[in-house]
Amino acid sequence: MVLISMSSMLLLLGLMFVVARNQKDREGKVLSKYLVCSRQGFKQPTKEVCPIEDGVDGTSISPKRRRVTNRVCCNAKIIFKFMGDGGYSVFSLEVRHTHCLCSEASKSFMRVNRKLNLGHQSFVANCARANIGPIKSFKLYKQMEEEYADVGATRVDFQNFKRDLMAYISGGDAQLIVEKFLHKKELWSTFFFDYDADEYNQPSRVFWANPVTQQNFACFGDVVSFDATYNLIFVPFTGMDNHKKSVTFATGLIAKKNIDSYVWLLDNFKRAMGHELTYVVTDQDPALRVVVPRVFTSSRHRFCMWHIMTKIGDKVGAVLANDQSFHRAHNDVVRDECITIEQFESKWLEAMEVHGLGEHRWL
Repeated sequence: MVLISMSSMLLLLGLMFVVARNQKDREGKVLSKYLVCSRQGFKQPTKEVCPIEDGVDGTSISPKRRRVTNRVCCNAKIIFKFMGDGGYSVFSLEVRHTHCLCSEASKSFMRVNRKLNLGHQSFVANCARANIGPIKSFKLYKQMEEEYADVGATRVDFQNFKRDLMAYISGGDAQLIVEKFLHKKELWSTFFFDYDADEYNQPSRVFWANPVTQQNFACFGDVVSFDATYNLIFVPFTGMDNHKKSVTFATGLIAKKNIDSYVWLLDNFKRAMGHELTYVVTDQDPALRVVVPRVFTSSRHRFCMWHIMTKIGDKVGAVLANDQSFHRAHNDVVRDECITIEQFESKWLEAMEVHGLGEHRWL
């Protein structure tokens, strides 16, 4: 009879066995513990369940996903019985496995041998700062170690650590952005940064312009286009250089697409650049129609042609949206920069009458 504590037993045999079941008394004390091989038994076949749509209760049942299993009905097991003196004795033991154990080459990939040390964690965190994901971080680390067995972890371990890291900083990510920009402002005297907080003391508006973007504006800042994209989050201020390539002048983040947010954003842009704009091109946002003339009193405000033209397909319907002659007719009018206002109005009305859109309010 061999007496051993439960913690020591789990430490010694946890690599080979998994707990199958425990027998407890009425007080919850474990009387016997069954540990079997992780490949014990066979996977029970699941019943085929056909998906049911539009059921009586409006719900649908989907078939269960097939899962890969490596069970081979291994009989290796060990049973411990509780002794009165507080220890456990081995009641039954079967050490022979009916399958091959882990090879030497595969031992480094076992869960007990995989561990992200401080070097791994620091590497993943530095890659995250450089906007490098966990999968690419794992490949880069493998290139340094030359072999996958020398990495000491798998790409899933890298992904899990990145997930835990993001969950840890989820409550302070906004503060990290503010601290990062304040540090840049200390390094660059010309770096412009400002932010605003809401009633919950959380940053709701952020604006920044570095010396490079300010120099771009000094060279090509006659016409500026900005648009709130990605569902009211990212607001880029862009223009064109001498080669008709897009250049960035400044960037902002806002929580709400309203007049107050746009006034705050454009005021900071004017403070950062030092003067008003000649032309401002935006989409047809109702708030921008009010804000732009209020902040940029001497600028000419125009709507972006690309935003207007992308709406035509939705306004005229599916038939005319696929009619090439209709697209050619209105493109010939819109894209002609040499005609006068009167010529434009005449040709536009003529093109609309030909396609039966003369009474269309939006057009």
